[in-house]
Amino acid sequence: MTTASTPSRHTILTCLCSFVDFISFSSVCRSWRAVTSSLSPSEITSRFPPLLLIASYTREGRVSGCRVLDPASPSFSCSLGRICSASAKFPFLTNHGRFLRSVGPARQRQHVILNPFTGEEIQSPIMPKGYTSFNRFHYTHLSSIDSALLLFTNDTVFHWRIGSSSWSCHSPRIRTSGGEIVAIVNGTVYAMDSGERLFVLDLSPELHLRQLAVGGIGVGSFSFQSFLVDCGGELLFLRLVPTERIIGMQLEAFRLDLSANQARWVKMETLGNWAIFVGYWPPLPGLAVENPERWGGRSNCVYFATNENVDWPWMVIKLGEEIDTSNPESPLFNGNPGQRVKTSWVYPGL
Repeated sequence: MTTASTPSRHTILTCLCSFVDFISFSSVCRSWRAVTSSLSPSEITSRFPPLLLIASYTREGRVSGCRVLDPASPSFSCSLGRICSASAKFPFLTNHGRFLRSVGPARQRQHVILNPFTGEEIQSPIMPKGYTSFNRFHYTHLSSIDSALLLFTNDTVFHWRIGSSSWSCHSPRIRTSGGEIVAIVNGTVYAMDSGERLFVLDLSPELHLRQLAVGGIGVGSFSFQSFLVDCGGELLFLRLVPTERIIGMQLEAFRLDLSANQARWVKMETLGNWAIFVGYWPPLPGLAVENPERWGGRSNCVYFATNENVDWPWMVIKLGEEIDTSNPESPLFNGNPGQRVKTSWVYPGL
């Protein structure tokens, strides 16, 4: 009976089109959960689009609401009530859908990473003396046993390997201009600052930040927002740039070409059969999904999350298509900043 039923479970799994269905499948029984547990993160992310985690905050910086939407199941919506009622402040929403908060007095500052889907909390060691705040952060997830928290200040990068007892730090000779965004491609950690300079962050044998000389983008070009994306093992760079119309913007995409003597950004006219998921705030790494038509999505498009229209908090933008910023449904519409809604595309548990 077991031998005959196993192929049936795998057959059902291949027919699933949404992450919500995947979670329901894994909740049927222990043997069905074993089937889902046997899949690698890359196999899961290649099948389903990410979920959208929407967190809203009070003026005091506390989470006032937190809900989850699935682009493959537009009618699905659920709230994470126990997180909303938490008394502590969770002002930062990280990549991978974690919340990050600081705890303790200034001289004994620690950081807590919270998974809102499971309630799991991870507490870091005490920060080195003299450092109590940071400008940017990134929760890396190289593998299930090699995750880390990166914190960026004006002149220092801090690295804490999850489970270790101390922080490592590096004060690079080359100063970044702040606003770092980070993406991991084939185990290489890339970081880009607000000046669109690209760096490689070596985590071992010791923490080290080095700049890459990358050509391909004109000097003096301007962008409103930048994103780094791991797309099928290639590093993609998305830029939100102005068009000829004052109220217009569009997305450009480039891939990093390392085959020549000098690294170059090569402009892409199409994303092919890929869809990219990004959000306007906070500026987190994008996620790439192949063959989105299998779950009702659209290829060669960017799923852009917005903060303002929380009833339908994303829009689908074709690469190169003009975005009308005067449209209230646009992710760049100048709405009410006091709303303090933050969004993150996330694969829960990965």
